[in-house]
Amino acid sequence: MKRGWLRWWWALLLLPMAAGLARLHFDADVLNLLPSHIRAVQGLKLYQEHFANARELIITIQASDAEAAKSAAQSIAANLRRATNLVADATWQPPWVEKPEQMAELIAYLWLNQPPEVFRRLADSLVETNLAGVLAATRERLATTLSPADLAQLSYDPFGLTQLPADITGAAPGFGQGQGMFASADGTFRIIFVKAAGELNGYLECTDWLNAVKTIVEGSIPPPGRVSINYTGRPAFVVEISGSMKHDITLSVGGTAFIIALLFWLAHRRWKPMLWLLTLLALILVGTLALGSLILGAINVVSMGFAAILLGLAVDYAVVHYQEALAYPDLTVPEIRRAIAPSIFWAAMTTICAFLVLNFGGLPGLAQLGSLVAIGIALSALVMIMAFLPPLFPDRMVRRVPLPPVEKAAPEAEPLHPLHAKLVSATTGALVLLSVIVLSFGWPKMDASTRAMEPRHSQAYAALDAIKENLGQKQEPLWLVVSGRDEGEVAGRLAAIKPALDNAVAKGLLTGFTLPDALWPRPAMQSSNRATAGRLVAEAGAMKTAALAGGFTEEALGLNAKIFETWRVAAAATKVFWPTNAASRWIFEKISTHDSNGFFAAGFLYPAAALIDAGAIGPLPDEGVWLSSWSLLGRAILEEVKHNLWKVLLPMAALVLLSLWFAFGRMVEIFLSLGVLLLSGLSLLAVMRMAGWSWNVLNLMALPLLLGTGVDYSIFMQLALKRHGGSLEAARHSVGRALLLCGGTAVAGFGSLGLSSNAGMASLGQICAAGLAGNMLISIFLLPVWWKRLASKPQPKAAAAPPSPSQLYHGAVWKTGLALSRCLPAAASRTLARLGAAIYWRLAAHRREVEILREDAVPDGVLPGR
Repeated sequence: MKRGWLRWWWALLLLPMAAGLARLHFDADVLNLLPSHIRAVQGLKLYQEHFANARELIITIQASDAEAAKSAAQSIAANLRRATNLVADATWQPPWVEKPEQMAELIAYLWLNQPPEVFRRLADSLVETNLAGVLAATRERLATTLSPADLAQLSYDPFGLTQLPADITGAAPGFGQGQGMFASADGTFRIIFVKAAGELNGYLECTDWLNAVKTIVEGSIPPPGRVSINYTGRPAFVVEISGSMKHDITLSVGGTAFIIALLFWLAHRRWKPMLWLLTLLALILVGTLALGSLILGAINVVSMGFAAILLGLAVDYAVVHYQEALAYPDLTVPEIRRAIAPSIFWAAMTTICAFLVLNFGGLPGLAQLGSLVAIGIALSALVMIMAFLPPLFPDRMVRRVPLPPVEKAAPEAEPLHPLHAKLVSATTGALVLLSVIVLSFGWPKMDASTRAMEPRHSQAYAALDAIKENLGQKQEPLWLVVSGRDEGEVAGRLAAIKPALDNAVAKGLLTGFTLPDALWPRPAMQSSNRATAGRLVAEAGAMKTAALAGGFTEEALGLNAKIFETWRVAAAATKVFWPTNAASRWIFEKISTHDSNGFFAAGFLYPAAALIDAGAIGPLPDEGVWLSSWSLLGRAILEEVKHNLWKVLLPMAALVLLSLWFAFGRMVEIFLSLGVLLLSGLSLLAVMRMAGWSWNVLNLMALPLLLGTGVDYSIFMQLALKRHGGSLEAARHSVGRALLLCGGTAVAGFGSLGLSSNAGMASLGQICAAGLAGNMLISIFLLPVWWKRLASKPQPKAAAAPPSPSQLYHGAVWKTGLALSRCLPAAASRTLARLGAAIYWRLAAHRREVEILREDAVPDGVLPGR
């Protein structure tokens, strides 16, 4: 019956795991790791969503000379345009330079957005009686000008329709202008904008599409050496992040598994348990991903760092079971399981709490990582308790007759050797002195930038930096996103923002700014100007006749004809008029967009200094206006983490103190464990200072992790010293060896995270590995002598043996249950008391048969109470 129920519970566990695997998918967007309520995050997400085209790839070309760069750009763009199944468009120079006739629509649109009196003034100047004078003035300018731009413009614009008012001249690119957006001043660096033919939703689609584009590009350039090609933009970032994820998982998980296998082999020299352990660890990883997907939804690729951490922590539960089975060959597997299960339960609960408190840190990415590790620890404890030993000891599954109690003498502790005590004292003093000296030169710095959220070695980021450097964008601009329910509301907000920005320029906070106010449609003005546009269209025939009579050709009138055609369409329209041809769309995609949520406009602010306070720029409206950049984002996230740090540290500190009180009940031993934490923390700060590591928005979360996972080592060592009557040699040979094995796997798990391609996760792994290593070594080699000198006390010969780990834990359960019962109603308290008593005495009855074996000493390699 019991075995049937066991299978039933496993089936119940497999059902949600199967559902989780069915909906498992990965999120490659780094912004989803950040708190969504911060305005800098909201602004950056809006800009990325609406203005950083998800289908747009940017190709950078670096050549030895300008002609080679131009030839390569032209060839690549031409070949990509032919691949219509892959590419919707490839732009290597300003669209209005390649097809200047398309600028007619934009010019006509800009006239429609002028104040009615300005547009009427243009119409009045082109009445039939004034046409001869206008044409004569144009011919005179053509005869006297030396400007190539004026020659090109006037030859195709005899009536001066392209001569827009001075306040919007910069908004309409002129003939030959705009090359600075595509090429460096010397022409040796160029960029190409490539738009995908279809949607690139997932990283697999991005990977396939980018590989196909690279194949075309590589066939379009001369042999390597003259031209260097790089890629950036959203498709390149997605492909790079997904590739980094695969690399990180392979390296960190594979490296951690190898270290676990190596340490287990060195300790036991047996193949079967080692291979079975690795198999269960692989199943635990898959199960954690499945349950995490079911509970959390999409798994962010950065959160995949949980795998290496989980491997390093989960192996402890198997090691404890296996060493207990070797230490007590007369006990059955169920008896060992009942003896070890309570200690594993408490150890798992402590570790789970340490990672769950990351949910209070304010960073959704780290919260997801902590939740995944917590789910994995719970699953690991269950799997290792139920499934690790039976295949290894099939002949020990049958219940055996309990052994009769045997009276054993308490072990005698050897005296503390004076040289040993002096060596430990000198080492402790040296650690403190060295740390103080190192930290006297400065504490580890706080990095407020967003480098912690970027890849450490990214070709896409390098290409983006090359664009900034070669195209004169030395200072990264601030992005201003303005939204509204309609065009008029956005136009009003743009007008309200401009005075504050002008004031910031006057104060020297900004070197300049670019707002799309001149290009943004003005519904009221368009409505008033439709009649004037219709009037001009009606006079188009007379204007053409006058121009032909004045010596201009049909070809010279082509631009004016397209402007009149645009006015004809706009005059007949009832809604707000937007330009629609390819050149206009290319411009407007960069500064405006609209969807079911409303209309959005983007502006660019150029700060005078690298670090600028957004509040100093001016009183910008809170509603519908977002100011963001990566620099503003980094400081905003850091402030959020600092603000929430106490929510993480206080629960973790309370849990640590509670665990220490339940474990010892003596202040001196509690203070010794706290001393280990303080010394290891001081040493960690010194290591960070010497290595040049700094705190950032991600690795600050190492503090609660080190508190929750590091305190166990001092607890285990002091409990071992109690059980061995203060014998340092026995404690080191038993618990010390086990701590080295389990601590080594935990350090390996965090250390392999230090190889992550994400800078912040790598720094988190480095700091956690260094902190845990220091905590473990201090607990093994220094703490026993501290305890011997400060906490040990002679035991009378007739005194009872010190309490076993199970007694300590059962006492903790009893105290906790008593405290909880006082907070509950009487009926609930009685029910809880009956349930707790039944569970308690059931565990105690099963434990009693093996308790006598654990009161003397723990054999070599056995980890107590973890």
